[in-house]
Amino acid sequence: MLSRRDLMWGAATSIGAMTVISSETVEAAPEPTMSLNVIYPNHDGARFDTSYYRSTHIPLAMKVMKAASVVLIEGMPMGSSPAPYAMIAHFQFASAEAVNIALANPAMAEVRTDVAQFTDIKPTVMLGKSL
Repeated sequence: MLSRRDLMWGAATSIGAMTVISSETVEAAPEPTMSLNVIYPNHDGARFDTSYYRSTHIPLAMKVMKAASVVLIEGMPMGSSPAPYAMIAHFQFASAEAVNIALANPAMAEVRTDVAQFTDIKPTVMLGKSL
């Protein structure tokens, strides 16, 4: 078994990166959570108003859906290639039931209508489970 000092020395002196995980250091995962991921694929001429999205749309969505949290991931170009996605919103929920309640809320119609205020991109929506 590697000691912490040996692991750090090996990492500091090797050319590549290495991760060593023993079965003793792996902890049980917390309770799985559910996510609603809204993905905005980028395309030539796409319109996406990040300022409006952050200041108006996301607070509206959080108020209506009552998600535990949201992580916003703005796409960035890689070299000369444009970002494949303009934005990804990762809404976290405590359970599948919480997602279902959020999506069944009649006020979701207002959230969906508001999309036209900040983008012309048709988003892809994906349910997920964090393990």
